[in-house]
Amino acid sequence: MIRNSKPAAPLTLVAIVAVATLGLAGCSGASKTFGLEVTPPDAYDVATEAPLSMPPGLTLPAPQPGAPRPQQISAATQAEEVMAPQTALANGDSSMGPGQEALLQAAGPTPPAGIRTTVDHQAELESRSPGFVASLMSMGGSSKDDKIVNASAEQRRLQENAALGASATSGATPQETPGKPKGLLGRIFSIF
Repeated sequence: MIRNSKPAAPLTLVAIVAVATLGLAGCSGASKTFGLEVTPPDAYDVATEAPLSMPPGLTLPAPQPGAPRPQQISAATQAEEVMAPQTALANGDSSMGPGQEALLQAAGPTPPAGIRTTVDHQAELESRSPGFVASLMSMGGSSKDDKIVNASAEQRRLQENAALGASATSGATPQETPGKPKGLLGRIFSIF
């Protein structure tokens, strides 16, 4: 008895297609090769050109083929500026224009050296939550360090400073003395 080989041909064809599909699925470069995956340009390979500007005089300098552009920054320098910005500030042009000098004058004096440490320490102290018992006893009342600003007196002080041309920060801020916080037990006993 001889068997006919025709039924095996479609099965062989299905097996070849399945193996080829699995083989191509395992290739990571196959989708790029066939154009199925979009490849955007690498952000580090794309360099920006310096903007064009008019020269100070109308006479243009003679072109020098192959010479680097004077305002062009190399890719290595740009990468160094991104990784360590202080080098860009240190190597930059130290001469400032009148606008920059006026801005620095308007900004005021240079802050003290350890100002960030001081501010961070104060913020840490302020952000600490009071103990559980203290929060129950005060029930949201003000603490002894809280100061309440007298709004009407403060408004008068600011108007007087503006009329005299003085700074808004000159003069003492008028404050009210807060009442003693009663706490939970004080509030309960004050009912009776």
